[in-house]
Amino acid sequence: MARTLLIFLLSVLSLAAQENDKTLFSDALRLNIDAYNQRVDEALVLGDLDFAKSLLDTLVKTKLQGSYIDPLQFERFDSGIASTEELEKPTILLTYSSWCIPSEGEIPVLNKLSQRYGDMIDFIVLFWDSKSTVRQMAKQFDKNIHIVYVDETQNKHMQTVNLLKHALGLSLSFVLGADGEILDINRRPPNQMNLTENQLFNQNIVFLSRQIAAINIDHNININDLPESIATF
Repeated sequence: MARTLLIFLLSVLSLAAQENDKTLFSDALRLNIDAYNQRVDEALVLGDLDFAKSLLDTLVKTKLQGSYIDPLQFERFDSGIASTEELEKPTILLTYSSWCIPSEGEIPVLNKLSQRYGDMIDFIVLFWDSKSTVRQMAKQFDKNIHIVYVDETQNKHMQTVNLLKHALGLSLSFVLGADGEILDINRRPPNQMNLTENQLFNQNIVFLSRQIAAINIDHNININDLPESIATF
């Protein structure tokens, strides 16, 4: 009995130590955001927009991946989820606002993929908006997608705003493991007026399929079956 209790206590202590070794997303961001912003500013001064955009990918790949999402709060709209602490599945979290128009085709593609993979992945759309605005916009999304929001005018959940909006900007996609690990962060495809409808759909199919592929764990998702274009959608 004593031996069993000792093994149990050692297991608990080992798990606690592992938890303490985890780097929070906020800490990883705090240590690197100033250098990132400085390099972005320098690139913009030189007019090198492509390099400025690439710096986010470098920051994510070298500094932010492998950190763990903080306990962040948001308001429920039609979702049972109100905090990152309640996530139990791998998650794709997309940030939206009413004044930042999504790429044409993005929402239909997101709806279709949430129907296909919703039993294995949580899809969350986080609006930076008032509840009344969210109520109108939420009608576009499939029932498998969790709709949540943060209304900054209420001065609530400002840590969520600071980490998921102000630090890296609007229109982002966060890919989280079931344990809250940051697997990827990307800017969502912009709304480009010079593309055809098929090109816009394909752009979003490729982007969201890559977000799902970034989960890269055994959740019965066959990466080879992910759509690459309208032809395989």
